[in-house]
Amino acid sequence: MEELGIKSDLDQKEKTSVWNEGKFQIYRLHILWLSCNTTSSAGKLEEWKWKLDNIWRELTPSAKKRDKNRNTDEQYFHINQIHKDKIAEAGNDSEIYTALEDREIFLRILQDEVGKGSSEMEKESEDFDE
Repeated sequence: MEELGIKSDLDQKEKTSVWNEGKFQIYRLHILWLSCNTTSSAGKLEEWKWKLDNIWRELTPSAKKRDKNRNTDEQYFHINQIHKDKIAEAGNDSEIYTALEDREIFLRILQDEVGKGSSEMEKESEDFDE
C-alpha cells in the first residue's frame, strides 16, 4: 500500500500521537511558567527552585537529543548543572534569587532553542504581505 502512496492508519496514528504529546508538553510548560511567575513574585525561593526543576525534567528529552553533537561545555546538561551548583552555593536570599533568575533565563532559552517556546521569525522568512 505504501508504495502506491497510501499511508497506513498506523503511520497517521503515530504522527497524531507525537503531535498531541508535543501540544500537551507545551501546555504543561505553560502552566509551570505561570506557577514560576507566581512563586518568584511572592519570594518563595524554594518553591520556585522546585518548579524550575520540573521545567528541566519536561525539557530533558529534547536537551538530550540536542546534546549528542555538542561540545561538553555547550551541552545543556552541563550548563544546567552549573546553574544548579550556583543555587546551592548561594549564601543569602539575594544570591539565591539571582541564581534562580539565571537558571530560569537559561531554561526559557533552552525551551525556545528546542522548539517548544516562542521564537521570532527572521525578517526574510515572514509569511505575510507588507
